[in-house]
Amino acid sequence: MQAQPSAGTFALARAWQGYLGRLQTNPVMTKAITSALLSVVSDLVAKGASKTPVKSSSLINELSMGLVIRGPVVHYFHTFLDKVVFRKTNQSSPAVVIGKLALDQVIFAPLYTALYFFITGAMEDMPVAQTRRKVSKMLLSVMKSNWTVWVPVNLVSYALIPLELRVLFGNIVSIFWTAFLIRKVKGSARNSNASAPHNDG
Repeated sequence: MQAQPSAGTFALARAWQGYLGRLQTNPVMTKAITSALLSVVSDLVAKGASKTPVKSSSLINELSMGLVIRGPVVHYFHTFLDKVVFRKTNQSSPAVVIGKLALDQVIFAPLYTALYFFITGAMEDMPVAQTRRKVSKMLLSVMKSNWTVWVPVNLVSYALIPLELRVLFGNIVSIFWTAFLIRKVKGSARNSNASAPHNDG
């Protein structure tokens, strides 16, 4: 006698099918909401790892980042690669995968990471000059950590993951990467505030 799926399994399957349907009918908003929720999870993971109190302002900032920046920007970048740069190619061929990875990690990732620093700084009322100094000081070390994580992850993503699911795949991995980035940015902010002249604050 064949085992029947449990109610939980059935509910998950229905939710997944609904999510896939939303990706087809409203991809940008669906990915934006998913990114927003997982950005909040990232903040909670970062706070738990560092044993620091959870602040509603930090959760709202990360929710906003996911909703306005992470979901839409990454969606359009992946679409641009597939539909414009490599539109007439075999998307999973080794040369195309490496080409996408190079554009992602050499051009997009540094710009996106710097943008995260500037937006986070703006949300915390940090002077632009102070944020610029932080980016100059920290960007290379952050990118070195980025490459150890995202080069292998994006090799898998560009080779095996369908375009409509790449943002979700990246968001799941990004729970831990964003948690690292939050700790890095917030830790640097505390150090800068402690050592900076009073009129920089």
